[in-house]
Amino acid sequence: MKRNIIVVLIGTLFFVFGGALAGFCGEAENGSSSLTYSAFVDNYIQKCNGKADFLDSGSLNIRVSAMRATLKGAFMQSNRIAMIDYLMEKDVPMNADRIEYNLTRKYTESVHPQEAYALLIKEKAGH
Repeated sequence: MKRNIIVVLIGTLFFVFGGALAGFCGEAENGSSSLTYSAFVDNYIQKCNGKADFLDSGSLNIRVSAMRATLKGAFMQSNRIAMIDYLMEKDVPMNADRIEYNLTRKYTESVHPQEAYALLIKEKAGH
C-alpha cells in the first residue's frame, strides 16, 4: 500500500513538473500531451494491477474479474508506448473516462481475450 502511494506521488510530481519543464525547454505541446497521456496510462495500469489481490477470492466471479484486469494490465504495460501513441493519434480528450474507454477498446481490438480467459478460469477453478 505504501509503495502504491509513493508511485502515485512520484507520478503526480512528474506529471506536474514535467509539463512545466516542457514549457521551459521549448518542447512542443506534443511532448506535454505525451506526458499527460503517459500519466493516465500508468494510472490505468496501476488500477488493473491492483485488482490482482482478488485472484484468491472465494468467489469465482471476482476471480474472473481479477484475471481479466491482470491480463489487461500486463498487456497495457508491455504495450505502454504504443498505447500513448494511439491516444495521441486519436487526439483523445484529457478526460480519464474517455482515455480509459479508448484504452479498453484498443485492448479489445488487439487481443482475443476469450481464449486466455477460458484457460485461466479453468486453471483457477480447479484449485
